[in-house]
Amino acid sequence: MNQNFSGYLKLFSESENQKILVKGTWGLEKESQRINLSGELALTPHPEAFGDKLSNPYITTDFSESQLEFITPPFASIEQSYDFLLNLHNKAGKALKNELIWPLSMPPRLPDEEKIPIAKFNNSPKGKEQEIYRKGLALRYGKKMQMICGIHYNFSLADEFLDLLYNQQSNKISEQEFINQLYFSLARNFLRYKWLLIYLLGASPSFDSSYKVLAKESKFIKEVIPKELHFISNFKKYATSLRVSPFGYSSKIQGKNHISYNSLEEYIRGLRQLLNTPCKEYLDLGLLANGEPLQLNANILQKESELYSPIRFKQQLHEGENSLDALEKRGIRYIEIRVLDLNPFEKTGLSLSQLYFLHVFILFCLFEENRPISKEDSEIININQQLVAFAGRKTDLMLYDDKRKKQSLHELGNKIFDKLESIAFLMDQGINDHKYRQSVQKEKEKLYDISLLPSSLIENEMKSKQESFIEFGLRWAKKHALEG
Repeated sequence: MNQNFSGYLKLFSESENQKILVKGTWGLEKESQRINLSGELALTPHPEAFGDKLSNPYITTDFSESQLEFITPPFASIEQSYDFLLNLHNKAGKALKNELIWPLSMPPRLPDEEKIPIAKFNNSPKGKEQEIYRKGLALRYGKKMQMICGIHYNFSLADEFLDLLYNQQSNKISEQEFINQLYFSLARNFLRYKWLLIYLLGASPSFDSSYKVLAKESKFIKEVIPKELHFISNFKKYATSLRVSPFGYSSKIQGKNHISYNSLEEYIRGLRQLLNTPCKEYLDLGLLANGEPLQLNANILQKESELYSPIRFKQQLHEGENSLDALEKRGIRYIEIRVLDLNPFEKTGLSLSQLYFLHVFILFCLFEENRPISKEDSEIININQQLVAFAGRKTDLMLYDDKRKKQSLHELGNKIFDKLESIAFLMDQGINDHKYRQSVQKEKEKLYDISLLPSSLIENEMKSKQESFIEFGLRWAKKHALEG
């Protein structure tokens, strides 16, 4: 990219460009567990009111029969996407009989592993593939890990925005190639700075005892996470998002395989390699039992969606295509951000203010200068993520900057917020409003007051009301049900 941060600010300081700055397309995908009135996972079938899982584009299931997935179509405004998701929630709430929607990312009270129901599909080839794929996930990672939920934020830059930037370029490449480079530039910075989102929006500081992934948690920390985290004696005291930690949705095998974010070609090549490389551990688990398939294959990834990536690149699919084929043929259309915990204080899992902030943050990732990500850079990115996930509420927490020097979270955060404020000011100028600056200011306050963090609010509320994890989640589930 020819532009640097100051160049982008100058370009969008021009009044005719400020309106373009706020344009885009948004979609949301939210996973939530159905529970009974005691806070236990509902073991009932997917409600008939929602129709066939494969044909309902808005309400379906994720891994489990008990795991609802709400999907909005793409909209030209954040508000439309938010309202559509809220309406889906209200519709689902009315259809549920003696059940509620669990408001947290970490699961409700779970039964024994074998009793957790994998999603059932019809007998079509697609339905059979979906079910076998989920059986493979259960075999590889355990069902309990698959019960963790989140919200995905889908975003594409507006055509006018892309055309404006393309016309600023001196390099004569095709516009789609330019767009691909632009999204990868954005994604590299997203990876570098996602620790800030985990700090600000992380909302999974604890979990119920029925989520037993490891017998000895302290021993696990020292075995799995980098030495930089060995100072933690009680992670529950400081955690912000166990969902994005090794206790949550993670894969040690995938973690050993580096996927390049330096170009679309390298990304596709690396992903195809994982899709075609046999894994001894998965082969030893077996492919068949009593003539029934246990997994789609024994490769590192059964299919593209198994990649546990904080950000994915997407293109609209044509009939018979998979996502990699679509990317290879037509390039990137939009991105999917996947690091977001469910905010239990919001019925939809994220507030409008948080959605506005994410828009500003994405533009910061685009405007900020960046360089290719090496394997060494990936290690620093991973360490920063784990430090914030496990110890983000530690007031003197130190992270690593781009030069691998230690700086406090607050110092690094302030530098980012200076730039976020500059972008939000231009965005508000374009719409004659102040919602973007307000959203940035609201998040910035969390740098100075950790009690404002969702993770702190959850822990402090549980403590003040003397509630267990289940009691806290159940109270908010009932509250949200009454709001509908």
